[in-house]
Amino acid sequence: MNRLLALATNAFPVWVVIGGALALVEPRWFTWFAPYIVPGLAVIMLGMGVTLGVEDFRRVAKMPRPVALGFAAQYAIMPLMGWSVAHMMNLDTPFAVGLILVSCCPGGTASNVVTFIARANVALSVAMTACSTFTAVFMTPLLTTWLVGTRVEVDAIGLFWSTFQVVILPVAAGVAINRFFPARSGG
Repeated sequence: MNRLLALATNAFPVWVVIGGALALVEPRWFTWFAPYIVPGLAVIMLGMGVTLGVEDFRRVAKMPRPVALGFAAQYAIMPLMGWSVAHMMNLDTPFAVGLILVSCCPGGTASNVVTFIARANVALSVAMTACSTFTAVFMTPLLTTWLVGTRVEVDAIGLFWSTFQVVILPVAAGVAINRFFPARSGG
C-alpha cells in the first residue's frame, strides 16, 4: 500500500497535466471547487507544516543567500522572460499583458508541494514563497507598470490576508502540532 501511495504521490506532475487537460475539455468538472481553493491549499500547507520543525526555519535563516537568489529569480528573471516572450512572439495586447502580469506574480503553494514530494528543503521553499508573496503587494504593480505601462490594481490587504490564510497560518499550525504533539504528527 505504501508503494502505491508513493507512486501516486510522485506522479503529482502527471496528475496536474491530466487535470489541466480535463479542465480544458470540461471546465464544469472543476469549477465547483473554486470556493474551496483557499481552505484546500491551507490544508496542504498544514500537512507540510507538520513535517517541519522550528529548527528547519533556523537553518534557513542562517543561509539567506538561497532566499535572495529565489527572490531575484522571481522578480527579475521571470518578469523579463514574460516581457521578452510577449515581444518576440508579437502577442496581441491582451495576451501580452496577461503573460507579463502572470510572470510578475509570485510563485505559490504548488512549488512547496513539489519541493515536499522531491524531499527537498521545504522550509526554504516556504520561506521563499512567503517572502515573494508578501513583497508581491508592491512588486507586482511596480513590475507590471514598468513592463506593461499600465497600472494593475492589486488588493494589498486581500493579498496579505490570503497569504496569511494559505501559507503562514497553516504552516505555523503544522509546526506547532509537530512540536507539541509529535506522536500525533508522525514526528
